[in-house]
Amino acid sequence: MQKEKITRNYLNICKLIHRRRLADAIVLLRQLAGESGKEYITKELEELTATYARLLKHAVSGVDDPERDQVYNYLMRALLEMADSLREMLMLQAGTAHTYQMKKALAGEQLPERSEAMHILESLSFDGELSSLLKDTQVGESGNREERERTLEDIFQVIWLADKYTEEEIRLLKSVCDSELLPWHDKSLVVSALSLSLLRYFDANKFVLLFRFVEKQQPFVRERAMTGLFINSLKYNDRFPLYPVLREKTRELKSLPMMEQHLEAILVQFIKSRETEKVRKKWEEEILPEIMKMRPKIERKLDLDNIFSDNPEEEKNPDWETMFEDAPDLLDKLQELTEMQMDGMDVFISAFSRLKHFPFFRGVSNWFVPFYAENPVVQPMVKDAEKGIDLTPLLEKLEQTYFMCNSDKYSFCLNLSMVPDQQKSMMMNMLNTEMENISELEKDQNMLDGMARSKSIYTQYFQDLYRFHKLHPWRREFDDIFELDMDLHETHFIRDLLAEAKTIRNIAEVLFDKGFYEDALRVFLSILEKDKSNIELFEKIAFCYEKSGDFEKALDYYQRADLIEAGRLWIIKKLAFCCKYLNRWEDALNYYRQAETLDPDNLKLHADIGQCLIHLEKYQDALDCYFKVEVLAPENHKIRRPLAWCSFLLGKFDTARDYLERLLSGEQGTHYDMMNLGHVLWCQGNPEEAFSRYLSSILTWKSIRDFEISFNEDRKHLLAHGIQEMELNLMMDHLKLEVRGRKNRVN
Repeated sequence: MQKEKITRNYLNICKLIHRRRLADAIVLLRQLAGESGKEYITKELEELTATYARLLKHAVSGVDDPERDQVYNYLMRALLEMADSLREMLMLQAGTAHTYQMKKALAGEQLPERSEAMHILESLSFDGELSSLLKDTQVGESGNREERERTLEDIFQVIWLADKYTEEEIRLLKSVCDSELLPWHDKSLVVSALSLSLLRYFDANKFVLLFRFVEKQQPFVRERAMTGLFINSLKYNDRFPLYPVLREKTRELKSLPMMEQHLEAILVQFIKSRETEKVRKKWEEEILPEIMKMRPKIERKLDLDNIFSDNPEEEKNPDWETMFEDAPDLLDKLQELTEMQMDGMDVFISAFSRLKHFPFFRGVSNWFVPFYAENPVVQPMVKDAEKGIDLTPLLEKLEQTYFMCNSDKYSFCLNLSMVPDQQKSMMMNMLNTEMENISELEKDQNMLDGMARSKSIYTQYFQDLYRFHKLHPWRREFDDIFELDMDLHETHFIRDLLAEAKTIRNIAEVLFDKGFYEDALRVFLSILEKDKSNIELFEKIAFCYEKSGDFEKALDYYQRADLIEAGRLWIIKKLAFCCKYLNRWEDALNYYRQAETLDPDNLKLHADIGQCLIHLEKYQDALDCYFKVEVLAPENHKIRRPLAWCSFLLGKFDTARDYLERLLSGEQGTHYDMMNLGHVLWCQGNPEEAFSRYLSSILTWKSIRDFEISFNEDRKHLLAHGIQEMELNLMMDHLKLEVRGRKNRVN
């Protein structure tokens, strides 16, 4: 079976189970079990099916079964875990991906004599592997550092590629967590492997182990474990209710100090690191084009919305700039420095993406190794006793700074090997100065203690994760965590930990600020249920609806905001804007008239009023509006387009011709302008000149069909000015024959 089909069937099975359609899921599971060729799985599935049949029979017969819900949840868990196992078996058989090649290699090394029942396709437990690796190399002590690093890489691989851990491995990982001797950077690497392993293959024990690492409250390790819990809770949110231990462990975290602040820091960094470019593209490439299809064609012809393109109507309320006064920690200096980096387009990732080609980054584990000066990987790059080179002080400062993520620190040091020796000393002096400046900045920000340090660790770790998921050569083999959906009130892990209204509001503001309007909307609506007097909530909910393309609801919430405090210019302009997109031109005109009284010198408002008047067919009034704009802003050539159109409709052909010829003499002219000039010339009694202009319009348009559609929309205006129906038909056919004749001559 092809891997695409395996994945598709697996996802369908999971959806069916979560939708409580177990009978349908069993049908698909039976197919996968047959593909696997494993009789013991087929037998296990039949036993589960029989259990479900008994449950159904009791339910239909009305038998009171106090354990029914528990049995049902057990069946859901068992079927989901069977789907996990079957997917992994079949992918291992069919897959050529590096991950599965590594799993096969590990299985071949460790289990050469296993019977068929315990074959690698059943489960990869790697029994005893971790303990032997640790015992043989004394990881917690000093010794052969290079061998030690290789061993840690092996341990990472074992933890990462294990599907379900054995009791021995669980015991060992618990001892790693509790160890007082194992350095923090080794534990951090183990936690990253554990998190990736859970992302790759579900096992409730992996969740419980991550909870344990958080409970130990060891700096650097705790933050990575919290991040692992958060990411995996997003992926496996549907499974959380099926495993009571996960909900219990989540609630137990609330007793730990500053836990809500930790979750807030994670949420902020996750939001910042997601690809906000996709939000912009969705609006510009999906929502807005669909809206524009419903708008009258006159909008495209005259480009009325873009007469003042430097002053968009969808601007945010300038009063919102003070929204963080109650949460200054969200805009501290550190986040100002790293904001671009944590967004989808960060400055460092573009610079360091070219420095991930070193052999160091071939191993998955090295993308997650915390940076520390003693790491033998970087020592040869910075120290050469014979040549008198010693950049160790630089390494120590680099380790202490939170300004750069771990992955980029390694890239920087490895790149030193490419620098000529004579330049290394000069670099040291220059970089030492820079690092001292950064150190001073970090001291000013109190980044050495408490929550400030934790926020910095989360920032670094998310940057490391971002580089791994966006730059690793095997990235398509891994689930991209930055594509996961996040809903504060539907994700059990988040909902169980968040309680303070202030924290929830802060997260909503970050979502809003970063352009995740649909996510922000859900949070704002939940807040509104408890606070219906806050005008800013109504405004932001309306704005979210607007940016999501739901102008009907946006208008509703802008009107509610207007009821709380009437007469605010920004809200009135927003009301007019929504009415425009709903083609309620009379209402839009009334709102723009109100806005005009509050801001009489705003030329864009005059242009907006003119736009409404055109749609209401009040062409003389529209012409007067646009004349006023032209007088006050003569440099705005776009105003000539609606002036020409209104003049044409009113029969002022000389005026219309003058405006259109001036438009076409510069770079502002369009195929619509050429067609409109053809209309004017024809109405002036010059059909041959009109034909020439129409032909130029078609050739510029590059589509006679589009030209014909627009031409036919204007028929009523040409008829009103005396052009006969027959003449219109003859002109269109003449143009078609001429265009086709030219194409034939070219061919």
